Amino acid sequence: MEKFKVAVVEDDKAAAEKLRGFLTRYSEEHGVEFETTVYSDAVFFLFGYKPDFNCIFMDIDLPYLNGMDGALKLRESDPAVPIIFVTSLAQYAVRGYEASALDYLVKPYSYESFAMAVSRAIARAKTLEEGSVTVRNVEGAHRISFDSIYYVEVHGHRLLYHTDSGVVDVWGSMPDAEGALPSDRFCKCGASWLVNLSHVRSIKGDYVFVGGDSLKISRARKKPFIAALHEYIEGGGGTE
Repeated sequence: MEKFKVAVVEDDKAAAEKLRGFLTRYSEEHGVEFETTVYSDAVFFLFGYKPDFNCIFMDIDLPYLNGMDGALKLRESDPAVPIIFVTSLAQYAVRGYEASALDYLVKPYSYESFAMAVSRAIARAKTLEEGSVTVRNVEGAHRISFDSIYYVEVHGHRLLYHTDSGVVDVWGSMPDAEGALPSDRFCKCGASWLVNLSHVRSIKGDYVFVGGDSLKISRARKKPFIAALHEYIEGGGGTE
């Protein structure tokens, strides 16, 4: 990634400046370029949110909407972006797991603890960037990890991403999905379905069972689909 995009959601100006200063120091020491945007409250941050941040520093004691509830709301459209809670409310640390927080910095925190958290966030963000797709619909943008996708279904001019957290409905065509997802992991079993080979449970007759659904394998796609599945398994992908 060329720049590491950071959101700081913090209503205390001094606390926000401390984070900026630590980011500058980390940049000088590690050669990472940060692009930082500061938000004074979670409501403004979430309004029109686009999942293009690599890390989010979130205070908990915020006006209008506390940071914990803001993070839970964020997870509806961006389930994987690294969140680091920065707060004096240490008693809420356990609740951080509800929002899948990467880390906790309890005020007053040291540069050393900050640097460790940022290093973890950078590593996580690089993995996320290489293993996810961003799609958009009327509700906004959604970042979906490859791991969470069972299969993609084309229906008219719409793509239905069937995931472990529900269906994401976007405008698009099958070539759009094929271009966005890795071909060594996703394979068509027919004209209407692009299947995540890592979620294939079994094949029985002309049907592939993936997630909780069974999909018809077309006659033309049966041999190449089974060959792709065998290649994926032999390559170490395995099945669930």
